[in-house]
Amino acid sequence: MVLRVLTYNIYLGGAGRLEQISAVLAAARADIIGLTEADDPAVVAALAERLDMAYVWAAGSGQRHIATLSRWPISEWQIFNRPPLTQAALETKIDLPSAPLTIYNIHLLPYLLLPFEIRRWQAAGALLRLIGRRRPGPHLLLGDFNAIAPGDRVLQRRNPPKMRRVMALQLGLIFRLALPRLLNAGYTDCFRTLNPQLDGFTWYPGNPTTRYDYILADADMTRRLTACRVIDDLPLLAQASDHLPLLAEFSFEF
Repeated sequence: MVLRVLTYNIYLGGAGRLEQISAVLAAARADIIGLTEADDPAVVAALAERLDMAYVWAAGSGQRHIATLSRWPISEWQIFNRPPLTQAALETKIDLPSAPLTIYNIHLLPYLLLPFEIRRWQAAGALLRLIGRRRPGPHLLLGDFNAIAPGDRVLQRRNPPKMRRVMALQLGLIFRLALPRLLNAGYTDCFRTLNPQLDGFTWYPGNPTTRYDYILADADMTRRLTACRVIDDLPLLAQASDHLPLLAEFSFEF
């Protein structure tokens, strides 16, 4: 069996865009979905009902909240949203037929400015310590990390004017601290491993410039990894969100 896992930032809760987001998710046919900027619990509940999935919604540390949906039963969950682990990390244990799989759905602070990257680096360390304590077994880290991986490009000249003005504060320099901390701990960047020559930009539809969304696999899940791609070929993506979904596939024998 192929297990399809998706991460998707639905932009400020998705209110007024339920039909478009639902259509994107239905077309993706994912078994597990991590939603970031899932700020409206009513939208999450409606999506779960339409997709016939179990779900958990939890509050983040500020105005940005988070949710995980699953076709398999959810047996346990816990939210971690206190500094330095902000905005949120939602731990969800999903009962696959073979063995439990733990999903860490992550949304870290935005902006590529150095002070924010330092905060993300601190959050990555807190996440690693948390996982070390909880010993979850096979697990994935996924979500909107708002960070740039080693070697990734950012097409700053195509970014909106506000973003270009923000980056001008540090002369356009991009610091890469948070993601290397996770990769050096042994996690696999699913997209980059299978697509070494592609940009994989997930922000934003119609004018992609940046890869902010990731699926990272531990050693057990890396052995099962068979595919990973950005979904950029559906008609309603530009109306649904300012991010593109990222989908990974893993091989299981049930």
